[in-house]
Amino acid sequence: MKKLEGTYRQDRAVANEMMPSNLDYAPTPPSFLNAAAKKEWKSVCEELIELQMLHRVDLGLLAAYCSEMANYINAVRELKKKGEVLTIKREDGSEYSMPSPWVAIKNSYLKNAQAIASQFGFTPSARTKINGGRKGEGDPFDEMLNMDDE
Repeated sequence: MKKLEGTYRQDRAVANEMMPSNLDYAPTPPSFLNAAAKKEWKSVCEELIELQMLHRVDLGLLAAYCSEMANYINAVRELKKKGEVLTIKREDGSEYSMPSPWVAIKNSYLKNAQAIASQFGFTPSARTKINGGRKGEGDPFDEMLNMDDE
């Protein structure tokens, strides 16, 4: 494709680029995922199948993403219940406030999920770097190859 577009550079070419086969079904979510993570698994698998981007070699990383997102959701719920600021009473009766540890926990889960998400093209900026088609769309190269038949 790069040769056809005139953007091919020998110094940036990968000789034997790995091309794993696509999965055309959503595998059963791993048993270690909780209910929220399994829900995310099903949703993401459906979209990746539609985009022809679900590969068996990616399933472990996909499970990690789903787990991180479920953990993030749980941390958000904990913050809703307990609040973002904790008030601590000292033995002398005085009080002081501090940020809830759930704020840092939530941020950590989100950061981990975002790092994995960018690998799959789940973020707006990452999607601009991935060229993929939807399931059922013809390959433009197939059309070019068949031009002689017309």
